[in-house]
Amino acid sequence: MTHARIGIRQAALLLIAVVLAACGGSTQVSINGGATPSAGALAIVITGLPAGTGGDVTVNGPAGFRQRLATSATLSGLASGTYTVVAGNVLSASMNFIPQPATQQVTVGNGTASATVTYGTSQPFALTLQEVASGLAFPVFLTAPANDARLFIVERAGRIRIMQGGTLLPTPFLDISALTTTDGERGLLSMAFDPAYAANGRFYVYYTDKAGNIAIARYQVSASNANIADPAATVLLTIPHPNFSNHNGGLLAFGPDGMLYLGTGDGGGTGDPAGNAQNLGSLLGKLLRIDVRSQPYAIPSDNPFANQAGRRGEIWASGLRNPWRFAFDRTDGTLYIADVGEAQREEIDVVASSSGGQDYGWNRIEGSACFGAPTCSTQGTTLPQLEYSHDANGGCAVVGGYVYRGNAMPALRGRYLYSDLCRGWLRSFAFRDAAAEQLAGASQFPAACFRSAWMLRARSMCSRIPLPRQSAARCTASCSATHPKHRAGPVAQCHALPTWI
Repeated sequence: MTHARIGIRQAALLLIAVVLAACGGSTQVSINGGATPSAGALAIVITGLPAGTGGDVTVNGPAGFRQRLATSATLSGLASGTYTVVAGNVLSASMNFIPQPATQQVTVGNGTASATVTYGTSQPFALTLQEVASGLAFPVFLTAPANDARLFIVERAGRIRIMQGGTLLPTPFLDISALTTTDGERGLLSMAFDPAYAANGRFYVYYTDKAGNIAIARYQVSASNANIADPAATVLLTIPHPNFSNHNGGLLAFGPDGMLYLGTGDGGGTGDPAGNAQNLGSLLGKLLRIDVRSQPYAIPSDNPFANQAGRRGEIWASGLRNPWRFAFDRTDGTLYIADVGEAQREEIDVVASSSGGQDYGWNRIEGSACFGAPTCSTQGTTLPQLEYSHDANGGCAVVGGYVYRGNAMPALRGRYLYSDLCRGWLRSFAFRDAAAEQLAGASQFPAACFRSAWMLRARSMCSRIPLPRQSAARCTASCSATHPKHRAGPVAQCHALPTWI
């Protein structure tokens, strides 16, 4: 049961689930070079992949040596010693290519040692979509506290519903519909359970109030019924959001450091007319970081603008347009921000979560392109690791996902999965050595799933295999008819503490 709970918390919107088995063993390759040389060489041969498809090979060696390779290459000037060659599965279009061997060790001395990685085995993969909950009203988020089998589904109109034992409970866990509206992009947009929820019963919600302002509030489960929250709230933070009903951001999540992060939109309108994203005196168009262990909250002393006159100490990063969803990689804490673009480009920013103070450039740039001017300066700007255009191969509004860290799907391990509102595809990339490696091909999803929660399952070509929740091999994903661009389509995603998959 605990394994099932972990997997659901580690599931997300529109997650591809593939049943793949990494195979291969370990071999030893060595050459005898006599006296210990000062330098040697290692030839890595990668074969068996389709033309234009790169491999996934990493060479680790003495003194911290590390080199990733996508194609065959000879590494020269190497210190003598033992080098480990690790090969990962490769996804290309609808095929998974499995390396042989997956791991091998090579002793480098005088001359040139060699190692060959052969992608000689391939497996097709396909997806099935299974409904796991219906009767929902515009669900936009799904999460669960640690070690809890229940699913908590956020409905944009202001209700949090519970799925327990496969049944949608009739009474909402929390109903704040009287506090919010659903005009434009407003509503109840997400929730996050305190890391110590089992002990303190606290959780946090992100919604827009009747005036359109962004509100962050703390609630607590009732003492008498674990399926009902106490309606009394403490509003921790209210961010004025006048004039426009769009670009509200929408996610709050606890980071690996235990701090609560909030992604706010720029205040709406075309081109950020108020200039909020670049204004360090405004909390709009930002990623915020606060400490909710203090009442109502404290500003962490290591926030980049803490105690600076004219700058809000809550700000962790600036220059964002509408970061509808962001996520932390549970393995190393890397932060992925999917920032919805204006009319030309969508972007995904990737940085170490321990590093704050980034300016992601909006509204000087959209993605990596100048916005509203033929030329611009990008000095001091953190450019996206991945971006795509509003064209036939792109989309209109990025829907951020999560990094897969399960064990059931080796080919997806370490890949960040994301989608787009208008196109309905699912894509992924691996962030390795400070670069995003895009997966060739994409999976297509139904464009209209408005009142249900869905589970993505892997399906092999031979048989359908139940996927363990512990390894996040399946994902419940809720869908909604609204998104930060006023169009119908899937928008919700699963969530985990501190991250999922």
